[in-house]
Amino acid sequence: MCGRYVAPDEAAMERYWHIGARNSGRWIRRVFNVAPTMTVPIVLSDEDGAVEVVPARWGLIPGWWKSERPPSMTFNARSEEAAGKPMWRQSYRSHRCLMPAQGWYEWNEHEPAHSPTGRKVNQPYYIHPTDDSMLAIAALWSSWQGPDGQDVLSCALLTKDAAPTIHPIHHRMPVVLAPEQFDLWLSANASAQDVSEAVANSRQDFVGYPVSTEVNNTRNDYPELLQEMRLGISG
Repeated sequence: MCGRYVAPDEAAMERYWHIGARNSGRWIRRVFNVAPTMTVPIVLSDEDGAVEVVPARWGLIPGWWKSERPPSMTFNARSEEAAGKPMWRQSYRSHRCLMPAQGWYEWNEHEPAHSPTGRKVNQPYYIHPTDDSMLAIAALWSSWQGPDGQDVLSCALLTKDAAPTIHPIHHRMPVVLAPEQFDLWLSANASAQDVSEAVANSRQDFVGYPVSTEVNNTRNDYPELLQEMRLGISG
C-alpha cells in the first residue's frame, strides 16, 4: 500500500512534461508528505489531446457513487484487480492519468521503531528512483457530482508487486511508467492488452533508505523528512 508520497513543485513538472502555465494553473507547490484526501496534481490529456495538469482529490469517487460521503480507502487500486472491480473498471478502461511524484514512503513491518512520543511503530522508508528522476505514477481518475451539485475530480494510484530492490521494505509499490509509455496510458483508446502490458513493463529502478518517524504525522511537511537516518536512531 502506498499512502504517502512527495509531490514536485510546479516548475519541475512544467520542465518535465513541457507544460506551459496555461495548462498548469499556478496552484501547485512541493509537498513532502502527501496523504490521502489531499488535493494533488494529476496529468491527463484534454479533449484536443494536449497534456494538462489539473487538481484532484486523492481518493477516487466513482461517477455512480450515491452516498453523500465519499468511499474510504480508495487512494490505491491493485492493478491485478482494476479491470474487473466496479470501483475501478470504468476508470481503468478509459479514464487514466498520471500522478507526478519524486518518491514515496513505505513502512517496514519487520523493523520496529519509535515515534517522537515513544509509541512503537514500523520503520518508515523513503523510496525513490536510482537516478532521482521525476516519477509518473500510473493512476485512474473519475468525476463525481457531490451533494452540493459541484463536480469533484478524484484519483487513485495503481499498485503492483514491489521491485526486487525494495521488496524487503514492502511487498507492494506504485506502478511507475517510463516516458515512452505516457501517451499510451493517457489515451482513452488504448486496448486492454496494451494497458496491461504497460503495467507489466513499468519501471523497477528504485532504492530506499530509512527516514524519521515524524513522517507518520500528516501535519509534518518539510524537507527534513527526506533526511536519511541510521537505523537504531528513532526520530
